[in-house]
Amino acid sequence: MASISPPPSFTPKIPQQIHDVFLSFRGEDTRYTFTSHLYAALTRLQIKTYIDNELERGDEISPSLLKAIDDAKLSVIIFSENYASSRWCLEELVKILECKKNNGQILVPIFYHVNPTNVRNRTGSYALALAEHEKRRDKNKVQTWRLALKEAANFSGWDCLGTRNESELVEQIAMDILQKLDTITSGGLERRINTYNQNAQQKLEKSLRTGNLADMLELITTLYQLAELKLEKATKSNDSSDWDDVLATYERIKQLKQDKWMRKFFSKKNKIKKKWMRKLNAQDLEELKAARNHVLHIQREQGTMYCIFRGSNSIVKWVSVVYRAIHHEQVPSF
Repeated sequence: MASISPPPSFTPKIPQQIHDVFLSFRGEDTRYTFTSHLYAALTRLQIKTYIDNELERGDEISPSLLKAIDDAKLSVIIFSENYASSRWCLEELVKILECKKNNGQILVPIFYHVNPTNVRNRTGSYALALAEHEKRRDKNKVQTWRLALKEAANFSGWDCLGTRNESELVEQIAMDILQKLDTITSGGLERRINTYNQNAQQKLEKSLRTGNLADMLELITTLYQLAELKLEKATKSNDSSDWDDVLATYERIKQLKQDKWMRKFFSKKNKIKKKWMRKLNAQDLEELKAARNHVLHIQREQGTMYCIFRGSNSIVKWVSVVYRAIHHEQVPSF
């Protein structure tokens, strides 16, 4: 009887994770600091991001890494002090520029603790790194890297040289990446609204937990951004509930601003309403006027001054009360 050979062993192929963003960075400079923080922020926004976690690399860039760049819709290049000293980083850069040219890939340069001029003109540490490459590598290859650095550094990006709070900057960059992706993907507006809703909920919980005015201000800022997105959706929709949602968001902003100001000024034992109202600064007034004007502008465009934004008169009344209070006019009771 013929023996039956056992079937060959089968190892299921694990599919490559689909991603939208590719991060190019110098590991020794930013892996455990800026890059990890940015990756976490993108993950919170549910943006699928490819990050190479290989700590040891060979001499040649791997085909899988080149494919990861090719598959991305957007690449983030984190230029740091020692970025140009890595052959891998420079090869990634060349591939990213190739994808931008051939596939329309979006490129977002970030200059992390390095002057953009040093990257653009290949000076400072970038000049030293390229000089070292020329000693060991083909000069034509190094010239390709020089041109790639100059080209990439000319794109609009983020400068992290200043004294800005890094955590806030990372969040701003992540939101900018989300918005750029939404311009090229379907359902982008709805995804941004959902993301901002989640962020607003998280900031509300934090504000309630801490009672900190700065946390409340962050919540108000997020709600303003959410209101802008809802207005954009409402102008493209025939659903009256979308307009009601816009008004509800603005009303919530108004309530939070009242609460913030009351906490701020009453904590200083200023319990006279008229004096409290007069202490609103010009920026506060402009923000309220901007909210009022935005609502009125949308109302005029829709041609339904009193129908769509039911209850919007309360916003107009509130702004007029603030305006008269600052200009020392009589303040009505409310």
